[in-house]
Amino acid sequence: MATGITLDITKAQMEAAVPASREPKSIIFDKLKPRFLETIRDIAEDKLGEVAIAVVNAEPNGVLADLVRNLAVQDVFLRELHGLDLVLTPTGFGVVSSNDTVPASKMRVDAFDGELRVKWLMTLDSLMEALFRIEGWYQQNLMQLDTLFYRFAFLKRFAGLQAPLAKDWESAQPLIMEADRFLRDNISDEFMDELILQTATDSVTEDNAPVIYQIRRYIGVWVQRNNAIAIEFFRRLMNTLERNIEKYPTYGASDVYRRNHIEPYENTADKGAFHFVG
Repeated sequence: MATGITLDITKAQMEAAVPASREPKSIIFDKLKPRFLETIRDIAEDKLGEVAIAVVNAEPNGVLADLVRNLAVQDVFLRELHGLDLVLTPTGFGVVSSNDTVPASKMRVDAFDGELRVKWLMTLDSLMEALFRIEGWYQQNLMQLDTLFYRFAFLKRFAGLQAPLAKDWESAQPLIMEADRFLRDNISDEFMDELILQTATDSVTEDNAPVIYQIRRYIGVWVQRNNAIAIEFFRRLMNTLERNIEKYPTYGASDVYRRNHIEPYENTADKGAFHFVG
């Protein structure tokens, strides 16, 4: 797919995306600029598609364009960081040796890498939210949501991690998908897909908004492996649906709903959801 994106990156924009890259000269910027432009094209093809590219080209100084720039710069720094031959300067990192600079220690560079990975994940969160608001973007079949628990920031909000790291997000992925599978088994694929589609197209209904919140809260405690709270949050979710079934016709028409009502629905702790991996 020809991206047709015309976005550029200046030294000031690089330094805004990665403040530690500030330097009096342009050595880092000149070295990495070709990589920035390559990465912008990759982001355009993999994440933006023609619909969002048109928005970026029409508003090169807009919010979406800035998020694309930030993501590109952070991505390149993460890939090139350990090969940049960094030194410490009074204001951050640099690549030019002088009397007031010393080689950056591996510990310092590794710490910077960890901080930057978190920053990259947060930028990706913001980019996705911006893309959801663009009419027709999700229908391009580029970035498809597999779960309602798609934001790194949800680890803090719903899983109780006060300062989550990139490795926390990575280790949470199998648990997120386990929780998603359990929910699909209990409120149906059809209803979960409806909620995901509404989220990704910025069209969540008033009735579905509290359900999505309860699902995220449930997945968050699943990630924590907190059995007792998971049982309680799942019970509350099911009560919301069962007591207002007329508001949730997709769930009400599903085979799962019919299966749940062969007998009066009861949430019990012996359901498969409540056996976490150790």
